[in-house]
Amino acid sequence: MKQYYIDTSVLLVYTLARSKEPECSVHVQRLFENIRGGQLKSMTSFYALHEAYLFALEHAPDFDVGNLYGKEALRMILETNITVTPLLSRIERTINARLFRKLSDASDLPHAISAKIWGCDGLIAYDEHFLAIGDVLDIKTPEEIVQEIVTQEKLPKEITS
Repeated sequence: MKQYYIDTSVLLVYTLARSKEPECSVHVQRLFENIRGGQLKSMTSFYALHEAYLFALEHAPDFDVGNLYGKEALRMILETNITVTPLLSRIERTINARLFRKLSDASDLPHAISAKIWGCDGLIAYDEHFLAIGDVLDIKTPEEIVQEIVTQEKLPKEITS
């Protein structure tokens, strides 16, 4: 079974931005149903969790409300079957940074490196910056992954084994 890293852009649609992104939310909810059901092995990192929490703080009227929403978002993520990877060491970051030099947004670098060093086959994101590293990691949207799972489930068992 392939393993995918889940980027913050997807975690936000799953938790804090459902009403802002209703079309994407449908696909993300289906993605997480597959994660909970064991049809998809997935990981994220403390970087993504931190970014989700910061998003809650930045979009709340005050710290207390942001803290409440941020903790609820973290709870939602951690209650799934998603594996959480630790922060990168300086050595891991330095050694692997050159693989992802095509990334135009430096904040995407820890996500890409985490996906690579933890053995992910690809990365699921709505952030189009990641397409630049498609030669290193398979970059997919939630819609694409859900469609792949649906297609795989329709195939006869002897073909998928």
